[in-house]
Amino acid sequence: MNRTDDIRSRIVAAVLDSAEGDLTEQDLAAADWSLAGVSYSSLAYIRMIDTVENELGVYLDPEEESERFATIDGIVDLVCQHLRESADA
Repeated sequence: MNRTDDIRSRIVAAVLDSAEGDLTEQDLAAADWSLAGVSYSSLAYIRMIDTVENELGVYLDPEEESERFATIDGIVDLVCQHLRESADA
């Protein structure tokens, strides 16, 4: 498993955990990995962001990057970008 796949798996796990049992990976896949497509709540977003920040050591600002929080792929790209930037610093 490469680094991006690991990050994706961790983000999917954070999304599912933050939904508190109201969401499955199959639901996400059926919605083309769109959080809006599965009616992901604002409280779930907050919990997911907190988990991702703590587990991966990045700071995510949903107000600056709101469009990237719409899908799992967008969140993965954003986290990978932050990790690359912190490695380059």
